[in-house]
Amino acid sequence: MVHGSLSGLLGRGLTLAVSAFTLPLTLRYLGPLQYGIWVTVSTSVVMLSVLDLGIANTLTGLVAVAHAKGDQVGVQRYFATAFWVTMAFALFMVPVGFSIWRSIDWGGLFRLSDPVLAAHAARCVAVAGLVFLLSLPLTLANRVLIGFQRTHLVNYFAMVNSLFGLIAIATTILLRGSLVTLMAAYSGSMMLGTLALNLWFLRRPELRPGIHLVRRQLLKELFGQGILFFVLQLTGLVVFNCDNLVIAHYLGAAAVTPYSVAWRLSQYSYLLQGILIPSLWPAFTEAYQKGHMEWIAQTYYSVRRTTWIAVGVAAVCVGLFGRSIIRIWAGPVAVPGTMLLWTMALFSVLLGTTTNQALLLTATGRLRLEAGVAVLAAMSNLLLSIALVQRMGAEGVILSTVCSFLIFMVVPQAWEVKRVLSGRYLAASTKRGAMSL
Repeated sequence: MVHGSLSGLLGRGLTLAVSAFTLPLTLRYLGPLQYGIWVTVSTSVVMLSVLDLGIANTLTGLVAVAHAKGDQVGVQRYFATAFWVTMAFALFMVPVGFSIWRSIDWGGLFRLSDPVLAAHAARCVAVAGLVFLLSLPLTLANRVLIGFQRTHLVNYFAMVNSLFGLIAIATTILLRGSLVTLMAAYSGSMMLGTLALNLWFLRRPELRPGIHLVRRQLLKELFGQGILFFVLQLTGLVVFNCDNLVIAHYLGAAAVTPYSVAWRLSQYSYLLQGILIPSLWPAFTEAYQKGHMEWIAQTYYSVRRTTWIAVGVAAVCVGLFGRSIIRIWAGPVAVPGTMLLWTMALFSVLLGTTTNQALLLTATGRLRLEAGVAVLAAMSNLLLSIALVQRMGAEGVILSTVCSFLIFMVVPQAWEVKRVLSGRYLAASTKRGAMSL
């Protein structure tokens, strides 16, 4: 856990340095309108991650459980089955995605009057979408390593991705490439880093996902929890990735720039927490399988206290100094309003709270309530965003997110966390196991 967290800190530091350099460089090169298209496409393409139907996240939990039991054959079979199912989905979605892409008026979606710029936006979507689909099965190696509690290796290869991205952006700008060229170079560089991890991972024969290892009976396990993860992924996409689309549609692509830059700055508020989560998830899962509830409770409360302090202090700094930082960092065109920045700072605190709750619930298999409240939060967030963006501008979008999280996620998840830490579900599970024996 310590190794994973320290390597995560190093990786996030590198990502922060790369972002600090590339964001103003890209913004000044593209201008606010094209940058708005760039950031909207590059963030929205993440929505395609739902195509794995939650298999990737389910794989982490299943590998962690099998690893805790010393079941190496089970790990191989889970990975092989997940890999080939995801590969089939990705290949199937290439022609389907192309048909959908051709039917959408991308100029109208981004409110672009210039036909040339509209064509560039459409090509950016096609390039980013295709690269993402091809990369989808390759991301499963990350999930296996996290399940093995070797998160530090994932972090090291993520650093390689960051450097590839930096090289791609800097080279494209140096060669005076177009918006489409920039998107292709950046997306391709992200795929190269993932490919490098897979080549390293598969050097061991016992980890290779041979098709002969696929088991139909494992599909039930993968899709059982996978459906719940799928719901959580969909709701996460609505909450975290639809904001830019809503703003671009109702206010224009240029309005996305200050919002997205402010959002990125506010995300640094829970940098420490993001570093801890990947290492804690499989550790909590293994401890829960072994009944170590005292360790789980102590660790959970310690992490919650630490992240509350860290996120709270950082959020206040963002609210106080964010506008000045963004003016120096990205230029006057990217400076958001004061209300927008403080509301994002508040949301950082709420997100830090719900992230800790979701970590424990996910690691212990309590996904039903988590998925249910996430659906309510996502639906209310989207509806409120559409209503408030037309009355309050971009501030209404983040305000709707704060309200939906506060009402539908913080309180219900806190109630479920208390029940988990009391050992209630573990005791029930043990009792059912004894009765079956």
